[in-house]
Amino acid sequence: MGTKKIMNYIKIFIFNNLHFLKVEELELSKQAVKDFDEIFEHYIINGNGNFITYTSNYPKYLFLNYLIENKNVLVHGSNNSYINNFEPRAQLLANNKPVKAVFAASDGIWSLFFAVINRKEYIGSLRNICLTIPTKNGIKRYYYFSVNKEFKGKYWTDGTIYILLKKPFKQGGIKDEWICENNVKPLAKMSVTPEDFPFLEKVYKHNQSDSVLKTMMKVLILNKNS
Repeated sequence: MGTKKIMNYIKIFIFNNLHFLKVEELELSKQAVKDFDEIFEHYIINGNGNFITYTSNYPKYLFLNYLIENKNVLVHGSNNSYINNFEPRAQLLANNKPVKAVFAASDGIWSLFFAVINRKEYIGSLRNICLTIPTKNGIKRYYYFSVNKEFKGKYWTDGTIYILLKKPFKQGGIKDEWICENNVKPLAKMSVTPEDFPFLEKVYKHNQSDSVLKTMMKVLILNKNS
């Protein structure tokens, strides 16, 4: 067994014993794959940027992760439904390195969080992690999401997931963060609601005055909300 596989087994053991939100490897029915392939071929493969009419009964996060794992695309979540051309802008990578780029992700659930969090009204920090580990059966996915406990407004809103061609992107500050330093036109886009985010009722709430480390320790080790 190679060193990389051993390290992945160790990571899985550690992550499974912490209080991450978890999604196991994709295990889709033939009908789900048929549905997803039909939507891809009808709306995405030609790349005209139009809205997808989502006709499948399977959850949208499964559809997004299927596309990411099988169709060489990435995703971007936004409250804005009218982006026809993504332009690079100054932002921080997940490792806090400044960069001017278009951002995307290789994880559907992570992007869904950013699509449905009400960025227009929300005040405070958003604390989140997306970690993925490849296995012989696919990809194990681990998450942590937390919002400002003191915010009194509406946390969630409808949003849009944009499907982007993976080829012009490179990895950003962490494995599932991707950046492109040039303009990017979306292949397609899909309307989403807060109910499409599978961990809507499991998002933690932190005290804004607490450090990120303290918040994460409470959640991942002690399994306590702030």
